[in-house]
Amino acid sequence: MENKSKDIHGRAILDFFLGNQDINLIIHTSYGEPEEMPVEVFFRDELDFTTLEHLALMECRGKILDLGAGAGAHSLSLQEKGFEVVALENSPRCIEVMKQLGVQQCIFDDYENHHESYDTVLVLMNGLGLAGKLNQVGSFIRKCMSIVKPGGQLLVDSSNISYLYSDISKPKGYFGEVSYQYEYKNEKGDWFDWVYVDQEKLKSITDELGYTLEILITDENSQYLARIAR
Repeated sequence: MENKSKDIHGRAILDFFLGNQDINLIIHTSYGEPEEMPVEVFFRDELDFTTLEHLALMECRGKILDLGAGAGAHSLSLQEKGFEVVALENSPRCIEVMKQLGVQQCIFDDYENHHESYDTVLVLMNGLGLAGKLNQVGSFIRKCMSIVKPGGQLLVDSSNISYLYSDISKPKGYFGEVSYQYEYKNEKGDWFDWVYVDQEKLKSITDELGYTLEILITDENSQYLARIAR
């Protein structure tokens, strides 16, 4: 993941929250030209959520961990529905924004260090990407499941990005492995790894781990929501 001491995307999110609507957050990619990332996506309300996000929130139950909570959009929506939600983030500026927005429980930490237990672990916005590399997806899922209570669930989304390579050569190794770098106000963060996992590959990983996999929805962009349970 990105070097937290720089927290480039967190700076942009905090500046947007403080009223600077002219934010220019750039994301450099390993597969194409740099793109502008719209910061307002972190501040959507429930009316702006995708169908996948709506379904994910509907499937939540019990005590919930919103892992990689960003600016807390999903946590706030779940709070309003009466759920107990813990928002976990490794961006100090995102934590500051969430507190100001009214997220009741915010924890600044890496998910690897978190040991509380939950009925639902929720990891959205291509959440499997937090694993970084394909060979780490199993470890990521195993860690998430270690904090899921008996009878609980991991809700996570990912995408099949093979369409990116319709006009260019696929990279060596697994096609879903990419790298990103944030740039904001002419300062760049470190490159960090991200992985998009196709459904067939995820099924093979969860089978090997001994977990059940249920695909709850797949949208027109090949993004899908999965439920993983024991």
